[in-house]
Amino acid sequence: MSAPGAAAGGLQRRALLQAAAGGGALVLGFRVGDAAAQTAGAGAGAAAFQPNRWLRVERDGRVVVLLTKTEMGQGIETGLAMVVADELDADWSRVGARTVAPDGRRFMMTGGSYSMAVAWEPLRKAAAAARQMLLEAGARELGVAVGECRTAQGQVRHAASGRAVDYGRLVEAASRLPVPPSPTFKSPREFALIGRPLGAINAPAIVRAQAVYGIDVHLSGMLYAVIERAPVLNGRLARVDDRAARAVPGVVDVRVLRGNVFPQSPCLRDGVAVIATSTWAALKGRRALQAAWQFAASDNKASNGALASSAALARDFERALAGTATRTDPDTLHAGVSALRRGSAEGLQAAFAGAARTLDLRYDVPLQAHAPMEPVNALAHWQGDRVEIWAGTHFQSRVLQRVRDLTGLPAERVVVHTPLMGGSFGRRLEVDFVLEAVQLSRELARPVQLLWTREDDLQHGLFGPASRHHVRAALGADGRLLALEHAFATLSVRRQNEPEGIRADGLDPTTVFDALKFPYAVAQMHVRQHLVEQAIRVFWWRRGYTPNHTFVNECLLDECAHAAGADPLAYRLALLGAPRVIDYDNEGDAERIDTGRLARVLSAACEAAGWGRALPAGVGRGLASTVTDTHVAQVVEVDSRAGRPQVRRVVCAVDCGRVVNPQLVRAQVEGSVAFALTAALKGAITLEGGRVQQSNFHDYPLLRIDEMPAVDVVLIDSDAAPTGIGEQASHPTAAALANAWFAATGERLRALPLKPGAPGEPRPPAGGPTPPSAPGSRG
Repeated sequence: MSAPGAAAGGLQRRALLQAAAGGGALVLGFRVGDAAAQTAGAGAGAAAFQPNRWLRVERDGRVVVLLTKTEMGQGIETGLAMVVADELDADWSRVGARTVAPDGRRFMMTGGSYSMAVAWEPLRKAAAAARQMLLEAGARELGVAVGECRTAQGQVRHAASGRAVDYGRLVEAASRLPVPPSPTFKSPREFALIGRPLGAINAPAIVRAQAVYGIDVHLSGMLYAVIERAPVLNGRLARVDDRAARAVPGVVDVRVLRGNVFPQSPCLRDGVAVIATSTWAALKGRRALQAAWQFAASDNKASNGALASSAALARDFERALAGTATRTDPDTLHAGVSALRRGSAEGLQAAFAGAARTLDLRYDVPLQAHAPMEPVNALAHWQGDRVEIWAGTHFQSRVLQRVRDLTGLPAERVVVHTPLMGGSFGRRLEVDFVLEAVQLSRELARPVQLLWTREDDLQHGLFGPASRHHVRAALGADGRLLALEHAFATLSVRRQNEPEGIRADGLDPTTVFDALKFPYAVAQMHVRQHLVEQAIRVFWWRRGYTPNHTFVNECLLDECAHAAGADPLAYRLALLGAPRVIDYDNEGDAERIDTGRLARVLSAACEAAGWGRALPAGVGRGLASTVTDTHVAQVVEVDSRAGRPQVRRVVCAVDCGRVVNPQLVRAQVEGSVAFALTAALKGAITLEGGRVQQSNFHDYPLLRIDEMPAVDVVLIDSDAAPTGIGEQASHPTAAALANAWFAATGERLRALPLKPGAPGEPRPPAGGPTPPSAPGSRG
């Protein structure tokens, strides 16, 4: 998932995220100015010691880490708590964490796997300041010099006398002290928690079924609601007969919800809500509704859902790539926009004219569902001049702003609680389900929990953007890459949700960024974007367009290596050349690739996978990598002898800087691999006549446990600041698998999901031929 783009006030994406992590007083309540005037502020009788907005020490010694980030299974709650606890010298067994409510003054959003990267230093600073204050308060309590004391396990200890005082007893005294503006950090060799494989904070509650997800929240007098929606995208309600629904036992009310016409934002579609005393009764009532819908509202594909189909989208992609569209095309094909030219038009033409060999390739990535395990839900309690919300969201600031826009309430009258989430993958960045719950609660003056069933979300939700890519590559006589021309067509998340972020020339920077991040040596490179519109809602999916471009770039490199008769690893290392650091501009923010670190993870993954060792006929290895500040390389081993891909093993080498918790990193890699293999082998949302063809896991299947390969994780030791791992290991898997299939069979698969023997690409016999190159991939 990619974070949303430019925000209000001119702050760019990462700057805003850094502000959210705690760059100054607005976020932390922790100034670096006049230390004498800045105290913890609790004073006599303090119930807790809270020197900043990051942490609180209770009188019983418990430490609560206060997060602006959301736990949705990625382990960030545990990782950030470990950073605070280690720098604070807290007793880990007495440390907890919770996500705070948004207050309208600080930006709260979790996405892009940036949480650890942007919070690492502010968290340490906040904890180090608290530790220094507790140390001083403890020394005074013990009647000794500060230099004679140390902190450990939630205590201030005086070694000479053997005396100690718990942090809880120091709450009041520490609260009177000034907050040090420049506290001293612990050195890495003093870390007691960071680097240890600790279990997740919430694991015991999850295992014992005690964890409270959004769907588990219950209020006295609460009602349950589901919404009947148009079967065709963007359909409008014509009429409804609700008599049979109201007769269902438990049904309390039926309400018509009027939405807007997509792509207006926020997108709230027409629907009929059935409200009952239980979810089951609401679902039964919904089935009894008799609703009629209007479908053909216009002849514009951007708003008329009846015109949306997978076939039409493919045709539009192809027409857009053909370059015949203009910016004013009535059927919503936008003219191509050049996003990058490395070299010159003349140089590109000359490179292709003088090439020893050229490749002309096409790749396809389909629409994908987010399909989180916990169905989307929200609970709203309207109380006249105040609304309280419980919603699994990781964009609390958007919830707050959208609810304010909907209701007119000031920020202090909108209370947003963030319970544990059962996955998101980008879906819960959108807030449509929250607004619907608020609407119903306001109309009924009762607490209402709204549920989107899995069928609702798969058929009426948001999808990872599809794309089609046309790539041309020119190779020299020595096989080196001389020129690369990459044109792609796609649907734009930003055009649908943040149209003000589209440049005047029509470029959406979010669609092209990961196509531009190409650290391999090529003198001539041209990337061109073509946007297409249909009434299909697309949204960030495991960092937006990163999966699409990683699949294309990493398959392309393998094809170039094969054409050059070179080993895929050796070919990549040669193109990377001498170690260097490349900064790519991401709308004013730098995303850095260190080619030395990239080469290291490529080599480490191959070494651990036994790259170059012999494999049975019909078995192959494939290599792919990605960099989003975190450097990741994967080797996939696939068996083709059953006539379909059977993934035997995945080796993933990760350089995410200093590893805060290796156990959680490994867990994230394993989960990412499972998610990515589902998308690579099975996942695709298709439409016909404006209707989504999939509805649940029977026709949008997930990877099953007997299909899950062994996953070996190689963690690269590093003293660099930590970076993210929530999404990165999901990005190279599809390309590595496609490359492995070629190594096993000689067949190139260029469309996801990977289907051997697809039309136009006859599949070799099982156990197929040994590819004429890529010796390292087969042994």
